[in-house]
Parts: sequence; structure tokens; C-alpha cells
Amino acid sequence: MNFVSEGLAEIRPQLDADPVYSLDFSLDGKGRPVRGVCAVTQTELLLFRDGKKVFQALLSEIEEYTTTQLVGSGTFGIIRGGKPEQLCICTQSQLSSFAELGKLLEYHHETGIFPEADHEEGVRNCPKCGSILPEGTNICFHCEKKGKFLWRVVKLSLRYKWALLAAILATATIQLLWIVYPWLQRIVIDDYITPRNADYKSLALLLGGYLLFPLVMMGLEALNERCTSRVSFSVGRDLRDLLFTKIQEQSMKSITKRPTGEQIKRISSDTEKIQEFVSNHGKEAVVRILSTIVILCVMLSLNWKLTLLVLIPVPLAVVATRVIFKYIHRKYSLVWNRFSQSESRLHDILSGIMVVKVYGSEKREIKHYTGYSERFADSMFKADKFWYLFFPIIGFVIMMGEYFYLYFGGQQVIAGNLTLGSLIQFSAYIGMIYGPLRWIIQLPRFIAESGVSAARIYEVIDEKEDVADRPDPVDLQIKGAVSFENVGFGYKVYKPVLKNISFEVKPGEMIGIVGASGVGKSTLINLIMRLYDVSSGAIKIDGVDLRDISQHSLRSQIGVVLQETYLFEGTVLDNILYAKPDATMEEVVQAAKTANAHDFICKMPNAYQEYIGNKGYKLSGGEKQRIAIARAILRNPRILILDEATASLDTETEKLIQEALGRLIQNRTTFAIAHRLSTLQHADRLVVLDKGRIAEIGTHLELLRNKSVYYNLVMAQRQTSRLSRDQQPAAQ
Repeated sequence: MNFVSEGLAEIRPQLDADPVYSLDFSLDGKGRPVRGVCAVTQTELLLFRDGKKVFQALLSEIEEYTTTQLVGSGTFGIIRGGKPEQLCICTQSQLSSFAELGKLLEYHHETGIFPEADHEEGVRNCPKCGSILPEGTNICFHCEKKGKFLWRVVKLSLRYKWALLAAILATATIQLLWIVYPWLQRIVIDDYITPRNADYKSLALLLGGYLLFPLVMMGLEALNERCTSRVSFSVGRDLRDLLFTKIQEQSMKSITKRPTGEQIKRISSDTEKIQEFVSNHGKEAVVRILSTIVILCVMLSLNWKLTLLVLIPVPLAVVATRVIFKYIHRKYSLVWNRFSQSESRLHDILSGIMVVKVYGSEKREIKHYTGYSERFADSMFKADKFWYLFFPIIGFVIMMGEYFYLYFGGQQVIAGNLTLGSLIQFSAYIGMIYGPLRWIIQLPRFIAESGVSAARIYEVIDEKEDVADRPDPVDLQIKGAVSFENVGFGYKVYKPVLKNISFEVKPGEMIGIVGASGVGKSTLINLIMRLYDVSSGAIKIDGVDLRDISQHSLRSQIGVVLQETYLFEGTVLDNILYAKPDATMEEVVQAAKTANAHDFICKMPNAYQEYIGNKGYKLSGGEKQRIAIARAILRNPRILILDEATASLDTETEKLIQEALGRLIQNRTTFAIAHRLSTLQHADRLVVLDKGRIAEIGTHLELLRNKSVYYNLVMAQRQTSRLSRDQQPAAQ
């Protein structure tokens, strides 16, 4: 949802404080087109039409917010003093945003807190300038300081300050040695060639020194490359480690808000771009700026008038470069965004290649991906086209200084005020100063490209953890008692999924979680694993609040078997050992036998060393599930979670898995969700959820006798099964 109005800039001068939320609307009370903005500050709700304030009310006076669906449009209003008031009419596309705004403000009315608006869908804007934010990032490159992220990269490089210093000194020495060459050339021309000096021995010694310099520079260049490589690769490695560690520590909410392909791009492509900046641009900028200063000092000492003539066009080039920098930065931000979209789409297509093949959608996906690829290529072409049009013009402006130098310097040689050797020496220095100047002019481009990547990297690294350990978390040896105390939760705090959930589980009990789709069954078990933190209330294990237990301690004692089993690329043994890497082979085999997996594993050509491919594609669904159960058994968890563990399996395979699960749940606190309610008949108790609340709790037979929510679910499922059996002969 977009909660920053595009018309915010127009009405901002009329606001006493920065708005918390703002939305556009396009129709007045009579359905006529207007430029409307609804703005919410800390204390007031205001309406503007065509830049003029037409409504103002204190939030404390408003009792309720209303949205009404009309034909092709809708209304947004309030109830104040018990009376409804219509504030504005909006289009169909705007109505959902106003409905969401109403929920945000009602949450504020109840709690006094302005919740963060959900930005996972729709267009997102910068709250400061209103510019559209690139997909997958909260950074506005118009408002954000351009160099602060690269400065952090520089500070990271200082971990390797001695290698970096050696590289800088080696490069600086090479630049200084180049300054000596023109000086030797001047001596050869003015002292030997022009006067026709026949002292060949002295000339040979002089030229011998001239040849010695390249050997020294070769050694220095080797030192420079070695040290630079070490620094750049180390910085790249550190950034990848920081990024990967941060992603591993993030909650599921943070992880799922960015596509997997984009996360991969940040770890690989963006860190590679930073490596390139460190090795080629950052250090080089320091050296070239210093060498430019040194050469300028030498030139001024030789002939300050000619030096000033050479520098006449430089200020113009610098000013033009600064003006153009912001435009260049936006261009390369768009390039990054388009490339990220292309990479994410590619990842999605390749991850779901089987679905693509089954539905014969190869041509459609080729069209989709080539569309993303073309947009990326087009943005890259436009960015580079602009740069390569701009750069030659700046180069031409700078070269005008050489024209001034040759014209006026030539006059001085003809007049006898300057020697030919001095003119050639000066000419060489001009080439040396123009080279760094051209490079420095390109520096904004390098900074733009690298700055975008650095910003994307540090955006993840700096992201606040919403599920974090307390300063002194408890390492609890879990016995298995679990209690829910008035638990409330919503993926958006103002949209609760679970409300006032309270029940207690004894160690070793099996609890079935039952309810229609979307009532919060999976959410409840996600809270037990602390993939998310509760919005209100508390979940306690053995009397200790879940938030006080270290996440590692908690999850190391929880076993999970899901419907969609994920197996890593590798062998059967690798996947079972994932639960307990230090387990013995005897423990692995025993776990596999308990899971009814040992027999089919032994029938494979390489048994436990059989390579099963990406996501275990060589195995059937039942085989994958039994390996997952073996993995859970090897972990020996105190709390077990089964989420649709036998869904979508044939009867024979389900029987094998049910037997394995029966052995697995012994003496463990178990929470089970099952599509077929009959599989939960033997649970100690069933918790029935309805509309996010507990509707009833009891055994299978007790709930059937109640003839309430659970009874209706069972009857509906039995009727569906009966209809399926009745239709089966006809289908055959």
C-alpha cells in the first residue's frame, strides 16, 4: 500500500507537522475530478482539494473510520459524536488504501501507537520527497547522502590498513617516478641533442638510469597488485559474511519481504561491485588526487603562467561534473533495480521449472524473462549512452588547455624565452595531469554504481531485528510444558490473525490444531518456534517466556516435519545428519529404521551415500517425507511439530509414515496439523480455531458430542469423501 501521497509536496507548507500518513483521492463530494490529499499528523486528520484545506479534525474526536463500496468508486468517512461524515470519494484502485488507512487509525485510537504501514504490496514512496522507491528497498537515492555508505566501506577496508597503505605507497611512488621521466628527457634534449654534445659516455649513463626506472616500477606494481587484491578480496569476503550472517539472523517476516533472487544478488553481485571499487577506484582516487597535486606543484614551479593557461577549462569541467552527478546516480539506481527484477524472475522460473514444463509454459516464461532482460539492457544502455555522450564533451573542454599551452608556449620557444626541452617536459606533465583529471571526472560514475550497491548491502546489515534474543537469554533444558496466555498476533499488528489464545499443554501431550483454512493454524505453530514474536500476551515453555529463551536453545530442541519437505543437495546421509552433524552412523541408521526409511535407502545403488539431487528430486514424496522424519528423530526433540505431514500421499505410504510418526511422538510434546481430521483421532486433545479464536477444546469424541465447529468440519469432510467415492466408478 502507498501511504505517502504524490501531492504531499503541494500541501506540506500548510501542515504544522510532518504527516504520519497521506493518501491521494481524485473525486470531490459530487464525483467531480480534483487533486485531493488526505493527510494524518500526530494529532489531526486533514483534507485538501486542489491545494486548499477543506476539512480538519482532531484524531481524539473521531470514533470510527468507514469505507463504503460504490460502483467503480468508494467513499471514506468518519463517525464523530455518533454522526457519520463523508470525507471524500475515491476510485476503486484507491479504496483499498483508504480501508487500510482506517484500520491503521483505529489501531492508533485503541493503543496510541501509529503502526508502520505495510509496504509489501503496491507502489512505495519516500516519506520525505515523495519519489517512488525501487522495488525491494526502503532507500531513497534522492534524499540519502550519497557517500556515507561508501565511507563505511572505506572504514571496513581499514581493517587491512597495512596492506592498503603498502598499496597506496607503491602506487604513489610509481606516479612520482613517472614525474622524473620528463625531467630526464629535458636534460637529454637541452644538454645533449640541441647543443650537439658528443659526450656519449655521460649520455649512456643517463639513459641507463632512464631504463632502470621501469624495473623499479615493475616491482612496485607487483607489490601494489598483491596488496590491493588482498584488501579487496578481504573486504568482499567480510561483506558477504556480514550479509549472510544477518540474513540468517533475520525473522521470517524480514526474509520473506525480499525475493530470494534479490538476496542472492546482494551477496554476490553487489559485494563484487564493492570489491571492484576497493581495488580499482577507492585507492586509485587517493593516489590520482595526490599525484595531480604533486604534478601541479612541479608545473607551477617551472612556469606558473603556462600552468594557469592549462588549468583555465578545469573549473568548468568540475562544475559540469557536479551538476551531472545526481542525474547519473538516478540512472544507475534504475539499472540496479531492473537487474534485480531480472535476477528475481530468473530465480523464480528456474526454481519452478517443473511447473513450467508441466503446463507447457516455456514460451511464455521466455517472453517474461526476455522482457525483464530487455528492460535491464535498455536502462543500462541509456545510462551508459548518457555518460559516453557527456564524457567526451568534458574531455574536449579540458583539452582546450593544451591548445592554450602549445600556442603560448610555442611563442616563448620561438622568442627564446623557453627551451625546447622545457616545452617537451611541460607537455609530458600536461599529459600526466590530464590523465588523472579525466579519471577523476569519471569518479562520479564509479561512485554512483558502487554507492548503490553499498547502500543495498548496508540496508540489510543495518536492518533492525524484529525477533531478537534478550541481552541475557536463558538456555533452557526443555521438559515440554507449553502454555498460551491471551496470545494475540497479526502479520500486520492492526490486522490480528490470532486473538486471545489461551490453553495449556502438559509434557508429552499430543495436541491437534484444527480449523478451516486461514484461521491461523500454521501461524500458531510458527509462534511456538518463535519465527515471529507475539503481538500481545505470552507463550511460555516450562513457565519461561519464549522471548526469554535463546533462539538457538529453543530451536535445537524442536523437531519439525512439514508437508513440503525440503532436502538439500547432497546425499541421503547429509540430509539426515543435518539435524545432528556429530551423530554416529549407528544413530543415523536407527533413526532411519524408526522412520521406515532404512529399507528403501538400502535398495539404492549407494545406500546412504546416494546423491539425491537438488531438493531431492530423485526421491518420491513419501521417501522425502520419511527422510525428513528420520532427520527429526535423530534430533531427538522435546517438542515436535507436524504440519500436514501426511497430506497428498497414497494410502500405503501414509500408513508407513503414520507408523513412523507414532514412534516419533512418544514421550514428546507434539503439535499436529492434519488435513484429514481422522488422523488426529488419537490426539490427547484438539484445539479448534475459528476466526482467529479458540472455538472449543477437547478430545475427538467430546467434540463430536458437542456438535459444534469441529463436528461440522468432520461432517463436511465425510460428505466430501462420500461424494468422491460415489463419483469414482463413473469417472472410470
